[in-house]
Amino acid sequence: MEDNKANPPQLYMKMTGPKVGKAKLSVSDLAEIIKKTQQAVKRIGQVLYGQDSHGKGRKKKDIEQQCELFLVGWEEGSAIAAFELGPQPEQRELYGFVGEESVKAFMVGMEMMAADSYDASRLPSGFDVGVLEAFESLGKVFEHGIDAISFSRDRRIFSEKAVYNSTVREKVRTSLGQPAIVGHSVKVGRLEVLNGHGGLRGTFWEAGGSRWTCLFKNEHIDILPDAWMHKVKITGRTIEEEGKERTIEADSIYVVEDEIGEEFVTVEGRSFWQSASLEELAEEQGVIAVADLGELTALWPADDDPDALLNFVLHERHERRKVAAGGNA
Repeated sequence: MEDNKANPPQLYMKMTGPKVGKAKLSVSDLAEIIKKTQQAVKRIGQVLYGQDSHGKGRKKKDIEQQCELFLVGWEEGSAIAAFELGPQPEQRELYGFVGEESVKAFMVGMEMMAADSYDASRLPSGFDVGVLEAFESLGKVFEHGIDAISFSRDRRIFSEKAVYNSTVREKVRTSLGQPAIVGHSVKVGRLEVLNGHGGLRGTFWEAGGSRWTCLFKNEHIDILPDAWMHKVKITGRTIEEEGKERTIEADSIYVVEDEIGEEFVTVEGRSFWQSASLEELAEEQGVIAVADLGELTALWPADDDPDALLNFVLHERHERRKVAAGGNA
């Protein structure tokens, strides 16, 4: 692929490491790197322009379109990828180009995080927890023989000031592990269950057996599949009320690679890998039998007819039996 001189690339990316050789780089690793870089750039765009509480100004869809990265160049021997941005707005002089400004903020933030003087408690402009989570997740490729990912706006210059490696990843983790506001806390444990609306509700067991219900955000969707059934670190607002389940409203989450040891057990001392009977689970979770059928009927919608539902089910069963019997039932 060759660069388009009329619309030159806005971002260059170079991968280095023992598994990055001449004309050789794992397709899955390259896809993961591009995906997470794209995610970070889009989230920066949302932070820069998506804070209008009155719903005016730029819409999220417009931001994502202008921050879209398109692969337009690839140098196999050097493992360098060149990217163009999405379409520029017609009134660029009036509104600016979100994509270009997001890439600039991306580069400035990378240089800040790579610097020895980086303060993990102060995020770069355009960065928030969601952006940091994208960077942290990007670091998974360091486990596959990739040592560093360098970013540049100029193909000829790859400065050490904008390099993402395992050292910078630890700085990102430090930022994610710091409570965002007073009253927040950090929990380390095992994420065992994901359910609820959109899979954004989970059951989390803290070391020592404490059980928490975690409420995640939409931006955690891409991270949760990798976090499920693993040891994770969660930063968020904890809510403890007498008579109610303990809850964490998660701000950030990332997988901790350390092996799960025997310290992760339930309150009753059972290992995560041990199954339990239905009766044991009901007792642990405080589930009791219904004593009054009126409690169930009160939950039934007033405008629904249970007899109509029953008739529908019986009719469907009858029709299926007719089909199974060749129409003679």
